[in-house]
Amino acid sequence: MPRREIAPGRSCFECRRRKIKCDRSHPCSYCVKNRIKCKYPAGRSVLDEDQTALDRVASLESRLLAVEERLFEIDKAHPSPSSASPSTLEPDNAGLPEPCEHLTRGQMNEPASTLSTEIAPSSVVNPQPPIDLDQFRPSRPTIALLWQRYLEVVDPLLKVFHTCTVQVLVMKAVQGRDTLDMASECLLFVIYYAAVVAMPPEVCLKDFGEARSVLLKRYRTACENLLSRLNLLNSSNMVVLQAFTIYLITGRHDDAGSDVYARVGLAVGMALKMGLNKDGEAARLPPFEVEMRRRLWWQLCILDIRVAEDRQSEPCILESSFNTRLPSNVADANLHPAMSRPVVGETGRTEMLYSLARFEGSYFARQLVFSKEFSDENDYMSMSVAQRRHAIDLFQERIENQYLAHCDDLVPFDRVTIESMRLALAKLRLTVQVRTPQEQPPDICAWVKLLQDAENLRKYESGKQWLWLFQTYIEWDALINLLLRLREEPSGQVHAWELASRVYVYWKYTKNMSHDHRWKKIEKLREDVLVLRTLWAPEHHITAE
Repeated sequence: MPRREIAPGRSCFECRRRKIKCDRSHPCSYCVKNRIKCKYPAGRSVLDEDQTALDRVASLESRLLAVEERLFEIDKAHPSPSSASPSTLEPDNAGLPEPCEHLTRGQMNEPASTLSTEIAPSSVVNPQPPIDLDQFRPSRPTIALLWQRYLEVVDPLLKVFHTCTVQVLVMKAVQGRDTLDMASECLLFVIYYAAVVAMPPEVCLKDFGEARSVLLKRYRTACENLLSRLNLLNSSNMVVLQAFTIYLITGRHDDAGSDVYARVGLAVGMALKMGLNKDGEAARLPPFEVEMRRRLWWQLCILDIRVAEDRQSEPCILESSFNTRLPSNVADANLHPAMSRPVVGETGRTEMLYSLARFEGSYFARQLVFSKEFSDENDYMSMSVAQRRHAIDLFQERIENQYLAHCDDLVPFDRVTIESMRLALAKLRLTVQVRTPQEQPPDICAWVKLLQDAENLRKYESGKQWLWLFQTYIEWDALINLLLRLREEPSGQVHAWELASRVYVYWKYTKNMSHDHRWKKIEKLREDVLVLRTLWAPEHHITAE
């Protein structure tokens, strides 16, 4: 096909993503050479713009009509959350469209408000009447204690904002002399909520004199109300998106919390509207703002991946839609809103080290664990299992040298960082192998070691305060495959069976699993193994109840 010239100044998505010079032909020479589908942003010639505008108007009109009809049906079936009491603020999403399935490569550039309306009709979208926040706001000493807990157990794992800046807001709330704007108030309530999410029930009762469930409901209600009144569909406020992102991430660990899957598309839509998917340094934004945008975008990217893994779906965010770089490895104390020079990252251990290792690990896994269609859509390299295992080995070597080598395993948080990263890579290595039918599956020892390492991390007493983040990282494949092997070999393997039983009990009584089809499969497999082992040798019967 003859190549034609594109308007000056335009580069194709692939060349922009790889930050290389594009010859601006269609298809460009790089994409031709590498046999990649060449796609450009919408053209800027007058004729092209006129036609594109007409097409987009027609498309958006039809989609908005469909959305209005769908919302009308939902309103009929489910009363508007704005009329619900504080105890019934959670949305019922039965029958709603999958929130990620509409974010195709072309629609990534559509107005965020249109996308968000389509993908996330929920209680935070429908404005609620104001509530008396004084009835939900903690006392001044409690505010200080919750902030301290957030700094200890949440912020080390989730570097979203600049703690020195937010501390100013906290002190205003403690002193009670200044009236905070609604966005700042919302961020503070999200901090209270997140701190309680990360605390064990016994700690809440001891330190605050109230049940954890009571505190969660109180702060969750305030968060939902404030978020609904902040007009998320049209907001471009960084503080609002920071609050919403932390609320969604920590809400995954609240059994009565927000439906994160239904709302992650709304958060991504807000980020796209604010341009967080484009690195701020290229736009010559202030250095401090560049870092805060990077932190927020990558937290959303990881949330998108985690939610997709939980629901066994695909991430919303496509590779071609962003070029935002990783945040710098720099401590909050070395950042200031008024700074004028670009941030210079450190090479050693800083408070950003864990987040950076997690960002890189999740982004790497994203390229390996999802469907072939997702890999093709994102132009990821097609690899055999052997090549994937080799890629994992190379990646682990880099992570060890760049991050983990700077950690001290005698320091509790460092040890959690080291063990959690190694566990994630071991899990990825086995997952890649087991999901390929033609490959010889790992032997029983591999699954036992993975589950044993995960159990050891959970039992690490000095690191328990940070393990709340890992409570959604269930070793599904490991437990399922171990039970499959035990069903094939019911005689012997006492240690493996006892380990499987302990893991089963831990997850059964730690998290509500009743609606997850993978858990139902685990229960069926465990029952099969239990029957077979009882028949084989009654003395090895373990009820694990």
